[in-house]
Amino acid sequence: MKRNRLSTYIVGFDRTIFLSYLALCLIGLIVMVDITSVQSSMAYFYRHLIFLGISGTVAIFILYFFDFPKLRFTNTWLVYIAIIMLIWVLLKGATIKGATRQLNFGFFSFQPSFFARIALVFFFANVLDKKQQLLRDTKNIMHFPKNFPELTVLTVVVFGLILWGKHLSAIIIGASALLGMLLYAGIRKRILLIILAAGLIAGMLVVTKGDGFRMQRLRTYKRYSLFFPERDLSTASDADYQVRESLTALTSGGFLGTGIARGRAKHYYLPEARTDYVYTIIGEETGYLGAMVVFILHSILFFATLKMAEKQEDKYLKFLAAGMGLNIYCNVLVNTGVAMSILPPTGNTLPFISYGGSALLMDSIGVGVILNVSAQRRTL
Repeated sequence: MKRNRLSTYIVGFDRTIFLSYLALCLIGLIVMVDITSVQSSMAYFYRHLIFLGISGTVAIFILYFFDFPKLRFTNTWLVYIAIIMLIWVLLKGATIKGATRQLNFGFFSFQPSFFARIALVFFFANVLDKKQQLLRDTKNIMHFPKNFPELTVLTVVVFGLILWGKHLSAIIIGASALLGMLLYAGIRKRILLIILAAGLIAGMLVVTKGDGFRMQRLRTYKRYSLFFPERDLSTASDADYQVRESLTALTSGGFLGTGIARGRAKHYYLPEARTDYVYTIIGEETGYLGAMVVFILHSILFFATLKMAEKQEDKYLKFLAAGMGLNIYCNVLVNTGVAMSILPPTGNTLPFISYGGSALLMDSIGVGVILNVSAQRRTL
């Protein structure tokens, strides 16, 4: 006798999240063709188009074919794989501008730190679901490592390896997302504040006692930051070049911008126009209005994700969706903050807009996970 098998079909998913993602990817294509068109070759645009096609396909595949509650057993292994990859990049990775962040595979280069951030979100969602009441009952910071040894140890190991590869921005973004997950899961606020303070102290020690280029970036930030009105530009140096050019381009854009294809910064005045400072190009050519549209689209994606997560009965899926949304949005806040000199200069891309295969792929995986959690299913 044949056994009846029940099949589950996806009949809908969050359209707001999907359309925000689609709009941002389309804007990324327009910006990339705009930047690449003034350079000697369109190769970067064609590569970005290929990366986008692959990333979008992976996101849709995750939406329709993954069952994350059944895959929970793999979450710890994802972190172990991330650790292996981070060690591999330190041993065999390419060193660019003093940092060892990426593995080169010919046409494609991959930064394991992006994967590590996603792996930690999966891992935290799993542990926080299993120990949510213990998290709420933890009243003393000294009890946190005892009650959550797996979170403490593996996070320190992952962030330590990323720091060794001199990718501090990945730690800042990843740590912000994980702290957001702890807050969302119900950790006591005083414990969260102590963890945050410890992280800030550790960060300052890394900056002040570590490689000299980080202190140079802090000095640059002090000269050009919005929060230091009394600027001493007499000590400006060549190291300030990118920050200075970014602010010049943004201010020249005004409210409506100089017009697409009429910007100055992309003509090699801003070396990282395709990646770290792509938001500057948007601000210069489309003005405050265009820059705000991009930021609002990212914000819509994030807040729609939180709204959707709140509706989930499964706490694991709730934390997973919120964590993925935080991982993307914290990246947005850092990138836009650096472009406007609200934050010290650091290297990171703008999700779905900047050129970069591994960043685009990992962010698209995050959207695929979010859409999968949002999906409405029917069993036949």
